[in-house]
Amino acid sequence: MTLNVGVVGVGNIGSIHAKVYDEHPGTRLVAVCDIDRAKADLAAEKYGATAFYSVEQMLGSGIQLDACSVATKGEENGGEHFAPTMALLAAGIPVLGEKPISNQIGEATQMVELARQRQIPYGVNLNHRFTPAAKLAKEWIEEGRLGTLHMINMRMWINNPIESSPWFHLRALHPHSFDVMRYFCGDVTRVAAFMMKGRGVPSGRTPRFFYSSRMASSAI
Repeated sequence: MTLNVGVVGVGNIGSIHAKVYDEHPGTRLVAVCDIDRAKADLAAEKYGATAFYSVEQMLGSGIQLDACSVATKGEENGGEHFAPTMALLAAGIPVLGEKPISNQIGEATQMVELARQRQIPYGVNLNHRFTPAAKLAKEWIEEGRLGTLHMINMRMWINNPIESSPWFHLRALHPHSFDVMRYFCGDVTRVAAFMMKGRGVPSGRTPRFFYSSRMASSAI
């Protein structure tokens, strides 16, 4: 069975989604959607898909969609996930979103609740648990090669010169950190956050964040 899929937001990350769908034998990329018409048109031409410039236009066209990625950007890469996701879920279309799910907890709750009410698959693309290193470490843990797991130390950092918010890493990057910690240790039961500005970082730049978490299956 081949799934007809679409991608909403064909910037850097959305273009990766589009490429994977185009190359995967089980999917057919039939729709690309972006408010930037040039991006939508370019992606449509590259992959032989139909270009749309709004989710409303795409849904109103009657095109068959079995699933859709939402890779819109917005403030801190999470400000524009809510509206397209809600529209797609309301139309009965399963959604694969990008992290962070939203910059607003209330919006995130609404998206999850709508998917639950409609019994429609809705996931967020947290892919660091699928890296070769994470896969190997998971195998070693399950084989007992590392003994009893008491603590996991997860550190991530990215330099994005166009981001100036002091919360950029917490919202846009560290969903991966928490996902990897849960992957190895189970659900989080308690969190303590220690925040400081990295040594040598100029005033006004994004601070670094350090996390210490107690997990259900660990004793720190």
